[in-house]
Amino acid sequence: MAEKLHADRHSASITPDAYGAWAWYFLVCALPAVFLRELTRNLFALIQNNETYSHIALVPAVTLYLIWTKKEAIFSQPAHGWKVAGPIAFAGAVSLVLARFNFWNWEQGNQISLFVLGLALLWAGAFGIFHGEAAMRSAVFPLAFLLFAIPIPAPALSEMVSVLQRGSAEAVNWAFRIVRIPFVRQGFNFALPGVTIQVAEECSGIRSTLALVMTAVLAGHLWLRSVPRTFLLCLATIPIAIAKNALRITVLSWLAVYVNLNFLFGSLHRYGGIPFFGLGLVMIGLVLMLLQRKQTRLAAHGE
Repeated sequence: MAEKLHADRHSASITPDAYGAWAWYFLVCALPAVFLRELTRNLFALIQNNETYSHIALVPAVTLYLIWTKKEAIFSQPAHGWKVAGPIAFAGAVSLVLARFNFWNWEQGNQISLFVLGLALLWAGAFGIFHGEAAMRSAVFPLAFLLFAIPIPAPALSEMVSVLQRGSAEAVNWAFRIVRIPFVRQGFNFALPGVTIQVAEECSGIRSTLALVMTAVLAGHLWLRSVPRTFLLCLATIPIAIAKNALRITVLSWLAVYVNLNFLFGSLHRYGGIPFFGLGLVMIGLVLMLLQRKQTRLAAHGE
């Protein structure tokens, strides 16, 4: 009986109708790139030239992977109905039109944000239209994950960078005291023996913070399966990002002061963020373990 059920589900996912639905779906998803070529080129240029948004290209790949791994559950019901999917796709199409004509004369970055929002809504709505709203509800997390591809609008990004910059500066202030590096602070500037460093916007760690938040959302979905606990895990990424960023600045500064000034300009400065990002992942893993234990204890007590 189990073998027959598995065979039925497998055969349902590879029928000619299923192939046709996928073909039409990918065609609709590709249409904006054809008719809105300038915005598409601007988006790719943003991904290529701005490291803050280098993760955008990975988001659709993660969405497809999550859908593929859960394909049996997602496509187990017949495809029908698009009362919700239709309006979502329509909202996406409207967003694309507004991005194309730019009625409010937004700067290019915000125009691209609206463009990608339109893509995400169109792709999610079209998924429900061609595969059914039952499939769309089952794939709600992978489809919602597409929102991470939207470039953060300039005002919001500037505020996020400012928060991380101020937090990193305060954390560096305490770290210098702990490791006993003599310094004089003025705002974001720290005068150290023989050198002055600045916790600039480029040192805010916004890129790695976005990557940590995405990782936390994925980890919460896969292992916590609880919105409140996933939210707590995401909140924990902010102090974690600030702490690992401050640790990186402190280590580089200590090496520059007591070993060689070139540590502030060499490969460790350019590529040293990788091991500290790994440290951030370890810290998120520890928080995840604590939340899992809490979840297990609550389940054991029937709460």
